[in-house]
Amino acid sequence: MIKSVFFFFLLLSLFVFSQNERSIARDGNENYNNSLFAESEVQYRKSLSHDKNFEEAKFNLAATLFKQDRYDESLSVLNDLILNTENIITKSEAYYNIGNNFLKQQKLEEAISSYKDCLRINPADEQARYNLSKAMSLLENQPQQNDQNQQNDQNQQNEEEKKEQNSGETDGENDDNNKDNETDNQNNGNNEDRDNDDSKNNQESKIDGDNLSKKEIERILDALEREEQKVQEEMRKLKINTSNKNIEKDW
Repeated sequence: MIKSVFFFFLLLSLFVFSQNERSIARDGNENYNNSLFAESEVQYRKSLSHDKNFEEAKFNLAATLFKQDRYDESLSVLNDLILNTENIITKSEAYYNIGNNFLKQQKLEEAISSYKDCLRINPADEQARYNLSKAMSLLENQPQQNDQNQQNDQNQQNEEEKKEQNSGETDGENDDNNKDNETDNQNNGNNEDRDNDDSKNNQESKIDGDNLSKKEIERILDALEREEQKVQEEMRKLKINTSNKNIEKDW
């Protein structure tokens, strides 16, 4: 984390600044301690507008930018402070906070370099030494973590491909089932049509049979009527002949 602004304030309190600059910076410190980082930024910039070399305001401006995750802006202010300050403690603290900026962004090599710069100036800075050890440990484990991430990505990709393959097989089975169902339905339809045709044919045959029976009956009746007429005609002739015989005398 960024070192407490109070630590640096105490170091710079030995310097003499105009009351106006210090008063504005103190308002910024109060807002910072209350986590009002946007408000504290305004106060620090206002203080610097009175004196652009006011190192306390510049240092704490970088801190409040860091708290707002504006790392590049924070780094820019700290680098400017390092270039312009003659106070080695201020420079050491600036390197430390630069290391924290890089560590926060997982730029481990840059963070390690910054912590080393801090320790070159102030070898007694135990917090910088601790953060340096932490950054080096993270960097050492980074390839292993990258391999693990790659393996996880590969596993995820394989899982997705497996799901897609299973989905494709399922779709294929569904298509086959649909085709089978369509075939069954078609066969059933054909059977129904065939049954309907057979039923229709049987019905037509039945109707034809009834018609033939009626015709046959009519034919038989006609034949019987003709036979009866023939019988009647024969009887009539026979009667006539009999009558003639009775009239005819045997002279």
